[in-house]
Amino acid sequence: MRPKILITTILLGCILLFSGCADVDDTLSETVVEEGDTVALDFTLMQEDGTVVETSSEDVAAENNIEATPQLLEFKAGSEQMLPGINEGIIGMSEGEEDTLTLSPEEAFGPYQDELVESMPIEEYQNATGTNETPEVGQQMITQMGTVTVSDINDTHIELDANPPLAGETIVFEFTVESIEKADDASNIGAEEMPEEGVPEMPEEEF
Repeated sequence: MRPKILITTILLGCILLFSGCADVDDTLSETVVEEGDTVALDFTLMQEDGTVVETSSEDVAAENNIEATPQLLEFKAGSEQMLPGINEGIIGMSEGEEDTLTLSPEEAFGPYQDELVESMPIEEYQNATGTNETPEVGQQMITQMGTVTVSDINDTHIELDANPPLAGETIVFEFTVESIEKADDASNIGAEEMPEEGVPEMPEEEF
C-alpha cells in the first residue's frame, strides 16, 4: 500500500515585487525559505526506479494511474514532522523555484528495522477484531505498535510490519516552491490590527 506522506495544505507566501515606483530599493531581495517559515510545495515522490508513490500534480497522477493528493504539501521548515532531507533541501529556495532531491534512507524514512516486524496468530487477530476475516497483504491497521502493514500471511499467522512503507529505500522528491509564509509575518497576523488595550493577557501556563 502506498504511504501518505504527510499531510498537505495550501500555505501563503510571496516574492516581494515593486512596480510603478520612481525609486526602487536595489537592496531588496526575493523572499527565501528560512527555518520556521511555512512553505507549500507542489511535489512528486518517487522510488529510486521512478515509480511514482504520491503526487500533487493531476497530470502526473493521471500518467501513473494514481490519485493526486487534494492539496499541496504544507509544513514548517525545520519541523520534525518533515523528512530531514526535505527540510535541508528547501532552505534558501525562493517562490517558484524547482528542484529534485535524491534522498538516502537516513535522509528520508530511515533504515529498515527487522525488530519492527512481528508475527501474530490469525486466531488472535480474529479475536481482537471480533471477525472471522483474514487480512490481506498490504492492508494497514492500527495496533499497539502504531500503524502497521500486513507484510505476509500463511495458514496460521500474519506478519505485521511497523516500518514505514519506504523505510530503507532511496527516494526521489521533485518539487516546486509554490508559496512561502515568513515566520515573523505569521506571528504578526492580526496583532497589528488589534489596539494594545484590547489584547487579552495570556495565562502563564505553557500550552
